[in-house]
Parts: sequence; structure tokens; C-alpha cells
Amino acid sequence: MKNRIILWLNLAMWFLLFGGMLFDMLVVAVNWKSGSIADIQHWHNFFRITNPGDFFAVKYGVLLFAIVSLIAYWKTSKAIRSLLIVGLVVTFADMAFTMLHFVPINIYMDGSNLDPVLTQQKANSWFTLNYLRILLDSIGLYVAARALHKSYVTSHNS
Repeated sequence: MKNRIILWLNLAMWFLLFGGMLFDMLVVAVNWKSGSIADIQHWHNFFRITNPGDFFAVKYGVLLFAIVSLIAYWKTSKAIRSLLIVGLVVTFADMAFTMLHFVPINIYMDGSNLDPVLTQQKANSWFTLNYLRILLDSIGLYVAARALHKSYVTSHNS
């Protein structure tokens, strides 16, 4: 079997993404979960130097290693290839979901003219659907770990 460093890096990127998503959900985003304008303004003041959106670069890392892993292991076992394809599909689904649902909400929340009712609705929507995004990322993490595991099992059974 080929050098597994690519599969290890793929798994590491998924761990980084999944850990970051959990951290955001449990530590950062709870500060504006109420949807109150005061909480959102406080959140803005806290992030005046950095941007939480910078974490999106990790998604690009996951995408990069999902593609590289799939290319590198395309001619290996069908099981590994299938798992890596699922990982790539999950990556695209996560990115599309983020761009279509979460980014518009984040852009709205960054605005200065916030409607209290609409802001509350958007905050609730963000939190409710973020559980689905975390589920997607957990599937990606699982298939990346499973592909790495299969690479060891396949090499020992050959």
C-alpha cells in the first residue's frame, strides 16, 4: 500500500474542521444564540481584530485533501475509493450548505440595520441547521477514519 501520509493528513483536516465546528457551536456562537441585537453587537465588538469566517480556510484544506486522497488512492481497493468519494461529496455538501444558508445569515448579522424579529429568526435558523452541518462533518470524519483503517486492513490481507 502507498504511503498513508495523505490519508493521515485528510483525517487530520477533518478532525480540525469537526473540532472547530464544535468549538464554534459550544463556545463562540452561544454568545449570540439569543438573537438579541445587544448580544450580536457584543459579539461584533469581541471579533473586531479577527473574523470567525477565517476558519472557512479549513474547509478548503478538507477539500484539498479529499481530492488529493481520492486521486492518490483511486486505483486501490473499491472500499477505500468509495469512502473517499463519500468524503468528497460530504465536503461539497458542507461547503454548499455553508454558502447557501450560513453565509447569508452571517452577512445579515454583520449589518448595522438589524430587525429584532428577523434577527431572532435568523439566529434560530442558524443554530438549528448548524446541527445538520455538524452531522455532515461527523460523517466526513468517520469516512476519512474508515478509509485510513481500510488502507491498513487491505495491506495486511493482500
